[in-house]
Amino acid sequence: MKPTRMHYFFAQNWPARIWVVAVPSLFVLLMARALGPAPEIAGFEAEAKSYLFLLGIALLLGFCVVALVGPFILGPIYHYRVELNGAPFQTGDRVEVLVGANRGHVARVAEVWEWRGDLRVDWGTSVPRKSRTIFQFAQVIKVGDAEPPVAADAHEAARR
Repeated sequence: MKPTRMHYFFAQNWPARIWVVAVPSLFVLLMARALGPAPEIAGFEAEAKSYLFLLGIALLLGFCVVALVGPFILGPIYHYRVELNGAPFQTGDRVEVLVGANRGHVARVAEVWEWRGDLRVDWGTSVPRKSRTIFQFAQVIKVGDAEPPVAADAHEAARR
């Protein structure tokens, strides 16, 4: 499967970044609209201090909403995108990396941490040793399935 722009959009975590910036900004804008025109801030008098204090409270409230509501909104969206990337991943699957210095390289999955949503890849000899090896599920896309395990008897019979 060839990666699309949406694959790269989610791999670089843009939905979460937009969420963290947009929601608190919306809260500040709504508070500023509710308070009316801004007072003269040049003198930094009591009215200006209280105006800025209320905007700060709106910003903190926005971040609280981001933290409490975000997983319920972004979680299912990311889960759907990970399924489109080929999840569930298994040890031995071939995956293409969508982010970082090794973007576009194909590697084998060495280990899967389902509960974390991460996997470790084995680059083999194709990529320098200091390359990143742990990726989130949204940062890779499945290129090929794992080869089925060979039974011990069949392996010995193949040797003869």
